[in-house]
Amino acid sequence: MAMVAAATTKTDFFSPDDYVITPIRRAIHNRQDILLTIDNAGAVVVRGAKGEYVPEPGFDPVKFFTTPATQLRVSVLEPADAGRRAEALHGRNVDELMWTAGFHASNGRLMEGCNTYDVVQLQHWPNLTRLPHTPNTMRIVAMLTRHATSIALAHRLLKIEPAELYRVYSAARCAGLARVINGTAQEPALKPHRNHTLLSQLMAKIAGL
Repeated sequence: MAMVAAATTKTDFFSPDDYVITPIRRAIHNRQDILLTIDNAGAVVVRGAKGEYVPEPGFDPVKFFTTPATQLRVSVLEPADAGRRAEALHGRNVDELMWTAGFHASNGRLMEGCNTYDVVQLQHWPNLTRLPHTPNTMRIVAMLTRHATSIALAHRLLKIEPAELYRVYSAARCAGLARVINGTAQEPALKPHRNHTLLSQLMAKIAGL
């Protein structure tokens, strides 16, 4: 995958709730199979129980992960339906999807729940041949896999713009690669997605009584 240039936008925070990150986390946390759709950006199947995702034809990750979550449609899939969709397309590790989601949603901002003084160590190298990355991602990853280092110190030692570090750190946190040494960062408890199709059928049945 081609490199993506580092963002030059103002450094601030973004909430995963404002993008598609939290709905994906909900599906993974609750081992649900869901279909996520955004008009003009495509669709992706998340197989929470299998830890896989399947992009549908026409899926545009940049548009998809920078579009506000208010434009997202979530459909809960039956396992058999999710399996049929996966048979036609090659499923990939959902950690790759989470990295991509955090990377694009960040756009040079730090994800809420992260801090510049977090002392971070990456548990292993991401597969950067398949993931979006900045020009200095390899340098950042090399440092953070060898030594637990704060983001602020990495900025000073590597002489890399904070926005680029924030983007890589946000992507790594989303993908579950980053271990915070000096904190107790935890995944929030997330409720399962509701099956709106079944709810609509039930409400229609009740209305007809």
